[in-house]
Amino acid sequence: MTSIKEFLENNEPLQARINMTVIVMSDCFYLWYFIKSFDKGLKTRDWRFLFPFLAAFFAFTNNLNDIFSFLFSELKYECRGIFMTIFTITATLNWTPVSWIQTLRLMSFTKIFYKKPVFIAITVVNVLFSTLYTFSYYLHLINYEVIDNIAENTDKFMFCSVKQKDLGNYKFLGIFDSYTRAVMYFDIFDSAFSLGVLLFTAFMALDRTQHLKFHHAKIKRMVEEGFFQFIILIVSKIAIYSIMFYFIKLMVFDVIWDLLSVIVIICAFRLVNVKYKKIDLPEDDDDIF
Repeated sequence: MTSIKEFLENNEPLQARINMTVIVMSDCFYLWYFIKSFDKGLKTRDWRFLFPFLAAFFAFTNNLNDIFSFLFSELKYECRGIFMTIFTITATLNWTPVSWIQTLRLMSFTKIFYKKPVFIAITVVNVLFSTLYTFSYYLHLINYEVIDNIAENTDKFMFCSVKQKDLGNYKFLGIFDSYTRAVMYFDIFDSAFSLGVLLFTAFMALDRTQHLKFHHAKIKRMVEEGFFQFIILIVSKIAIYSIMFYFIKLMVFDVIWDLLSVIVIICAFRLVNVKYKKIDLPEDDDDIF
């Protein structure tokens, strides 16, 4: 029986149609969250809305470039010229801002519950993973090249697309055979570390609470720090990356990446959009460690 992967490998025109459908649909979400982030940023004067604003704007323009190449390639929308230039520019900030808002939110969350030495240790590890992710992401970005014969392979449905250049015998950091895998692994490491810290913090915070009113206050504090939005964001990354590894060499890999991008931007917006209210707790209950 033919697997889904084998079926798609032998049907590039279908992959191209799935790609373009998802690109158009996801672009609507990007535009909506770009507008929402801009509006919220103006109303609240909260600089953190800059993160989902940039991510949504650059993701929107990146997908719009794909749509224009689809619509206007017959009018000389040059793949190696206009398309590649716009692709590179618009891909610079469509993912990394969310990684850093995730880092800042973990810092904000752990600062409440941990004493300074533990908070600093967690922050150092978190920043290290985010830095490695960002570094590998930009190496990944400058390693793209235009795919030749994409029009013929997709029955002239797509005209411009990109792929990663082969690294040959070179291994990034002596481990990864492609920058794409490095991006995915470092994002997973970053997310898994954040998830572990969040779950451990939540368990310890609630387990050490002696009185019902303090138990309720701890829950409120975690909710108002975007705990659940954070969990959804991180679990989505880990789960969807697992699917992406399976389809990494297929054209539909970009579809899964786009779906994850939509989830990430929505969660990033909601993570910044959490409402704050000061909760008074006794000093001896303020820190876990």
